[in-house]
Amino acid sequence: VFKKIDYAKARGAKWIAMDIDASGLPFLKSMTPPSGSKSVEELREFIEYAGIPFYIKGVMTVKGAQKALQAGAAGIIVSNHGGRVLDHTPATASVLPAIADAVGDQLEILVDGGIRSGADIFQALALGAKAVLIGRPFVTMVYGGQEAGVAAYVQKLKAELSDCMAMTGCAKLSDIDRSCVSHG
Repeated sequence: VFKKIDYAKARGAKWIAMDIDASGLPFLKSMTPPSGSKSVEELREFIEYAGIPFYIKGVMTVKGAQKALQAGAAGIIVSNHGGRVLDHTPATASVLPAIADAVGDQLEILVDGGIRSGADIFQALALGAKAVLIGRPFVTMVYGGQEAGVAAYVQKLKAELSDCMAMTGCAKLSDIDRSCVSHG
């Protein structure tokens, strides 16, 4: 981990994120050194060593968010990795409100997992995320349309988000809150 932190910082990284939830996968346990769950103290050691904002990715519970807070993380990324790490993992939107209620005023919260539209972005912001991460659709856009594909997708997301904001009376991103969405 320290080598990867050094590598990222040497290339100008402004912040670092570390996945924490896949450490129990069998192929990671057989690595040298073996991967495994990290204590608050171990996470704190990584965070302090980095010396730049450090985000813990793969947080899906209030307990995990509180652990990141105790370790001194700048933020968390609520992520189920598209359900590829553990079968039957809940959707990020279903755990985001409780996590935001517990630590949202103390940690920056980002979210990923199934976000494909401006409406999805709107919902994530309303449920407590400060920002969203979108990966897989951009891979498709790069391969299918290269720079023009990426630009078209970004414009689509912006237009859909703008429409959601207009329909809910939100003039700026900071106006988006939980009252804007139904989640029952």
